[in-house]
Amino acid sequence: MKNTVVVAHRGLSSKYPENTILSFQKAVEIKVDAIELDVRETKDGEIIIMHDEKVDRTTDGNGYVEQLTYNEIKKLDAGKWKGNFKDVKVPSLKEVFENIGNKIYYFIEIKKVNISKVIKLIDDFNLKENVVISSFHIEYLLETRKIVPEMPVAFITGNFPDNINTLIENGIRTLNLYHPEITDEKFIYLTKKGILTHVWTVDEKEDMEKYLNMEIPIITSNCPDLLLKVLGR
Repeated sequence: MKNTVVVAHRGLSSKYPENTILSFQKAVEIKVDAIELDVRETKDGEIIIMHDEKVDRTTDGNGYVEQLTYNEIKKLDAGKWKGNFKDVKVPSLKEVFENIGNKIYYFIEIKKVNISKVIKLIDDFNLKENVVISSFHIEYLLETRKIVPEMPVAFITGNFPDNINTLIENGIRTLNLYHPEITDEKFIYLTKKGILTHVWTVDEKEDMEKYLNMEIPIITSNCPDLLLKVLGR
């Protein structure tokens, strides 16, 4: 299924430090369709790119994002933990938009932020047509819907949800599901319900081939370069 949407999870994160401009640029270079990134808010209200609630795993610092200022986080090294990557920093969402712009689509996963600030940045860079807002927390999706009714949103879950009708009633038509949870029967059920199925994080070739044969429309991977190769792109 050559038109499958290939999403680079935190950029080309199997090879480069995740959620950094370097990782995103490398994903753009190999011509993925979209990049996935996570947003959190610092103590002083800056929207930064960070998956974990603490900076410990992916930088040389420590502490909770919400208890650190943007300037404190900017001083941290975000590359050495992954290998010999120098001068790699934790970027703000603004910096990502400044560097990547409209070259790509964005799946922005909301971790813990003021969603209005995220939407304002999207507006400031005229990227409404390039963004899907996604989250494990349905409240963020409902808030997005109130502010920008036309903004695509996606509900992320590690388990097949029992609230499909609630999602539909609230205009949430994309389900981003942990890939072992999907089956042919569930995919057919979701499709009949008008739900767009998106699976994460598919990194093994045999799994990629399995979901491509199922015709899953959107696949997120830490190894998007391998997925593109399997797709023949």
